[in-house]
Amino acid sequence: MKQQKKLVLHFDLNKTIILADSKYINQTKEECLQEILVGYAWGKLEQRDEKSPVLWKLLTNNFTPIRPAEDMISYKEYICQQFPLKTEGDPDDITEYNNSAIEQRKQLYFQFVKLGQPCMKLKPEYDRIVKLITLPKAVIEELKQQAEEFGFLNEDEVKQRNLTQLLSDKDMLNNLFSDNKYQLLPTFYKTIINLKKQKREFAIVFRPFGTDPKNILREFNKFCLGEHPCFSGRNNTPIVKFDGSKGTKNYIVLDKQCALVYRQQKQLVTGTLRRTDKQQLEDGYEKELEEEQVQIYNETQMLLKITESLKESCALCYVDDFNFYQAQPSEQNAKQLYVDQQDADTLHIFFDDGIQENENNIVQVTDCVTLENLSRKRCLNKYLVHVDILDVIKDPDYFIKQIEICERNRNEEIERIEKGIPEEQAEIPKKSDWELLEECSDADYLRKTILPLLMPALQLVDIERPKDPLEFIAMYCLKNKEMVKIPQPPEQQE
Repeated sequence: MKQQKKLVLHFDLNKTIILADSKYINQTKEECLQEILVGYAWGKLEQRDEKSPVLWKLLTNNFTPIRPAEDMISYKEYICQQFPLKTEGDPDDITEYNNSAIEQRKQLYFQFVKLGQPCMKLKPEYDRIVKLITLPKAVIEELKQQAEEFGFLNEDEVKQRNLTQLLSDKDMLNNLFSDNKYQLLPTFYKTIINLKKQKREFAIVFRPFGTDPKNILREFNKFCLGEHPCFSGRNNTPIVKFDGSKGTKNYIVLDKQCALVYRQQKQLVTGTLRRTDKQQLEDGYEKELEEEQVQIYNETQMLLKITESLKESCALCYVDDFNFYQAQPSEQNAKQLYVDQQDADTLHIFFDDGIQENENNIVQVTDCVTLENLSRKRCLNKYLVHVDILDVIKDPDYFIKQIEICERNRNEEIERIEKGIPEEQAEIPKKSDWELLEECSDADYLRKTILPLLMPALQLVDIERPKDPLEFIAMYCLKNKEMVKIPQPPEQQE
């Protein structure tokens, strides 16, 4: 039996393990969810007659990130068409017009499943999804009770009872969960717990793109200490600790385990999350350098420092340089992931909603020995995983499944290298259609096996209005099952 690899799991934040987009600080988590799901409701433009307006009509019964048919558009795309943004003209006029258009878009996003709205048929599924991001009732009650209890204390009582730090912690938690919704999604925590149960060796690296991760790290550290309200042992919640006690490894992220990447200067600043605008980083961190709170590493030292940090710590936070990427969006200027292709015992996996198969990637994978940039094709589902936030919300084992796929693909690559098989030959498809179907995400599986039958059946139901829609759909699917060719397991093909 092969020794299990050490896993180094890199996580983007926004729309990967948290809902709230840092660009909209006044937006609730449910509003962030609505803005995502409005792009997962699909339909077509319809017009009754020449005098009638062209309207969007919902044609799917569930949210899916996959476009069911080429001629369908999402409700979000339709809204954006109705309120397009300007790119030419007076800058002040453009800003005023675009701000108004964005606000009008949001108003439609935030009510898209309400009564009388085009997507109201999706309300039951929407409610189920909202429930998955909502804290348990007992936890909500405890947080409310704590807020009320401490609200009655005056400043002198707080000092007298040495409650300053406790009050600060409780206030922080109440702010994080003020809308009774998870910040870090439970699937992320369950992944860590699952890996611990499997006795896996793993490290966590938070990789936000310009986002201030302080609140995320505070919540994560509370989880590690066993003080997270959903993992504290109270209110029938599991008690979990990753603080180094009782033989456990310490995943608490301290300031010294945080770093900022500066792509233009080609430098790494460790020990802080405060970014400076000064070109000479030594000037921007003069005080911290004097007090030895931060250290600055140049390009030749950066890689060594990152490698050493991963050996010393179980959890890190590296904030990538979004401003540099935004000025020149390209794969070369994106987040960097360094891997050692000769290291068969360690596997780096980067989870990010911005990773795409056919577009400029938001993550560039580089061999740390040769400094060669690796092609996207070689890295997908091995070092890179595209994350869909809906899968993360709905499937508590989502990240575990993706890790298993990446490990399997990496093991196949190592086996090929050991046997001396050229990469060109290895790229010949070896997996059967059945194996490829088994590896599909839930959304892809539905798109390949269910939607080709279900979509025309639903369209007929909408036209013919049968007395028993379920029986009608069942009979239609039975009569037209040849429309979907599901591959057979290899043993059944022989």
